[in-house]
Formats: sequence, structure tokens, C-alpha cells
Amino acid sequence: MTNYKNLDKEVLQVLKPPFWDPYHYLNVTLRNAYEVLFEKVLKEKKYDKLLDYGCGAKPYETILNNYIKEQVGVDIGINNKADFLIQPGEKLPFSNNYFDVVLSSQVLEHVEEVNQYLSECNRVLKKNGLLFLSTHGTWQYHTQIDVQRWTSYGLKRLIESFGFEINDFVPILGQFALTSQLRLTFYNSVAQYFGAIGKVILLPVSIIYQLKMRIEDLITPRRVKQRDSAIYIVVAKKI
Repeated sequence: MTNYKNLDKEVLQVLKPPFWDPYHYLNVTLRNAYEVLFEKVLKEKKYDKLLDYGCGAKPYETILNNYIKEQVGVDIGINNKADFLIQPGEKLPFSNNYFDVVLSSQVLEHVEEVNQYLSECNRVLKKNGLLFLSTHGTWQYHTQIDVQRWTSYGLKRLIESFGFEINDFVPILGQFALTSQLRLTFYNSVAQYFGAIGKVILLPVSIIYQLKMRIEDLITPRRVKQRDSAIYIVVAKKI
């Protein structure tokens, strides 16, 4: 059981946001899916080295400590939590076949040199090493560098084309709930313009929408989610 106490605010925002947060349902659903996949795939043995490629705040570090002996975070720009900083498009400072696991969580949509990025994922992984990668299917534009989206079919084909065999493909936030999340995201943007008053008005709306999305996701068939969702998690093996 992962202990979420004593984690900094940035990590908690990803792992355990408050129920009234506009992204509560999305982030908790994504975290739960990762926890299930980590337990399912990594529990058989203790893996030595994991690369968190585009690590950000390293939100999953605490969970992965249950399975991984050493975690290395790489990022671009200014990030005090990263162990190594590189330039966009730069090769990783590691030898071939160095890592047992690579984690790429919500990074690929921000990468301009996708071919180089995925080539590096493959290069630094050992044979039969594991790639955990999540990225957006459908989502609004966000952050300064937001480059692309994928269909479920296109993402699978892309990962396979770089020497990986897909073992798991998990959809997060099906298209029915996604429409509610996009509306709530818009309301949240508008509320920011009104400061404290906007936040107070948004609070009950956000809580209602969290419940609404749960129901909408429950009644959406899995085959529909597999085809169209906000996020896809891919678990793949280097072949």
C-alpha cells in the first residue's frame, strides 16, 4: 500500500488531488491504472534500473519504489528533481541496454522529435525491457509546447514501429466522460479570470462533474474506450 503522506504539493496534484479539483477524476483514474499495471507487470521480480524520461516532478517515484531499486529522472529545461538535464532532441547520457524499465508519462505529446525520443527509449532498454508510456488521444491544447495527439490505432502502430511488442493498452477517460472533462476545463479557465469569487462558484460545479464523469465512464463500453479516450497507457516489451 502506497503512503501518500509527506509528498509535495506538485506530486499530490497528480496522485491525489482533492475531490473538488477539476482534474480529480482524471488524475486518480490514471494513478489507479498505473498502480494496477505496476503490480501486475513488475511484482514478479525486483528490477534494477528505471529511467523516468521526461520526469517532471517524478510523481510515480513513491509507487515505483515498491518494485525498482534505482530510479533515474531525465528532463529538459529547469527541473531540480531531475538527475540529468538534456536539450530537446539530445541523446540520453547512457549506454545501450542500460535500463530494465523506461517510464514516459504524459510526455510524448510534448515531444517534437518523436522518432528520436522513441529510438532512445529502445536503445537504452535491455532486451525484453519494459516501456510504460502514456499520452493523449483527445485533449485540449496545454502548456507552451503541445505538439500532437494519437488515435488508439496510430499510437499502437507507432510504438510497434520502434521495436516494441505491446503487452497492454489501457484507456483512461472514455469519450462520454471526456466531453464533461473538456467542459469543466473550460469552466475552470473562465473561473480563473474572476479570482476567489470564480473559485467559489466553480467548486460545486466541479464536484458535480466529478460524479458525472464517474457515471459516464461506468456506462461507456470498454470497446468504445479502447477506441477513443483522453489518455492511453501502453505497456510494451523491447523485442
